[in-house]
Amino acid sequence: MDKRLRHIALLRCFDAAARHQSYNVAAQELSITQAAVSQQIRNLEEHLKLKLFTRDGRTMRLTKQGKILSTSVTKAFDELSLGFDRIQKEPQAGVLTVTASPSFCSRWLVPRLWKLSALHPNIQVRALASAQYEDVRHSDIDVAIRQGEKYIDNVHQETLLVDPVFPVCSPRVFKEKDLTHPNKVSECWLVEAIGVGRSGFSWQDWFALAGVSVKSDQYKWMEVTTWEMGINAVLSGHGIFLTSGCMAQDLIDSGALVKPFDIQIEPGLRFSLLYDEESPRIARIKIFTDWLRKELADSTLHLPLNTTV
Repeated sequence: MDKRLRHIALLRCFDAAARHQSYNVAAQELSITQAAVSQQIRNLEEHLKLKLFTRDGRTMRLTKQGKILSTSVTKAFDELSLGFDRIQKEPQAGVLTVTASPSFCSRWLVPRLWKLSALHPNIQVRALASAQYEDVRHSDIDVAIRQGEKYIDNVHQETLLVDPVFPVCSPRVFKEKDLTHPNKVSECWLVEAIGVGRSGFSWQDWFALAGVSVKSDQYKWMEVTTWEMGINAVLSGHGIFLTSGCMAQDLIDSGALVKPFDIQIEPGLRFSLLYDEESPRIARIKIFTDWLRKELADSTLHLPLNTTV
């Protein structure tokens, strides 16, 4: 073992002083005197035979060597904290951090979280909208709901939902464009979501499925980057949008949107559920994921798949 690791107590003091750039504030955090902090820093500097801080008025500035050491010490303490977390399971009560794509988060998840809160008032869900595949094993993220599939080592991953994709429009557009046949759709302003997880869900794909021959230069179109943007566009009373069932079903049920045709792209949009089975918050995670599966199963349009990969 590196003999310098014997000075772990001095490194704890150094870390506090480096973060606050103040011996006085570091002393308050560690519940010791400022003189004790100063002495411990001097001892560490003597052992390492280099200067870690320089004084700038009342502020203690890290030297070049001090900055390098501070970065490594911070990483080491963070890793230790993570190790402690992994061996000390947390109770069911507490905060659970869940991330989902921006559209799924705002259109489906957040409007239903009150149901979870009613069943488990001691669990507080922090919902984060993100399109990235976060590292659920080495971050503050507990559960990730993602579009598509991505195989990640040492993480529980399952297909949560496979959602059909179909056109929706406002009642006004439905009436004005007389959408009684799929070939009428080409006369509308076509709204299409592009980007990650939308391959195979274009208007050309839908036209081919409907048996309608339309060239791309024969229709008006607009591209958006999220499902929610597309839904907002057609809610304003203009155009027709290809969306997935979970994004629009509540609006169809309320009459705000119309599903003109039963023609839909299937199997459709796939959502994956990811979490760390060794997480210290696994009890909380299990409650949330069980509720999530049931909530999806209760939907009239969607059948969740319990396929673990």
